[in-house]
Amino acid sequence: MYSLTDAAMIQLGQTGSAYLSDTDTYTPQSGKTVVAIQVIDDCVFASGTLAESDTFTEQANPEGGTGADAFGTDTFPAGVTIYGRWTAVQLATAGAVMLYMGV
Repeated sequence: MYSLTDAAMIQLGQTGSAYLSDTDTYTPQSGKTVVAIQVIDDCVFASGTLAESDTFTEQANPEGGTGADAFGTDTFPAGVTIYGRWTAVQLATAGAVMLYMGV
């Protein structure tokens, strides 16, 4: 059982991280989601592969849809951090990101 402090830290990536610098799709371990993406080198995310978790989609957008296509053409510069809840991440171009896990 997690304490309130532990629960807050979990949502800030306390449960692990991963480095992604190629166009492979990264999928977190079962029971985890990507809660933050820190851009290390400028990159473009592959359209439709920055997929929000079902729980997040139901709460934030009851009509459905993930908003993933919005990430398909924009270049994200180094230094930007994106917060959310994603079940998969893929880069469309060269670049590098650090992925932080939560539950």
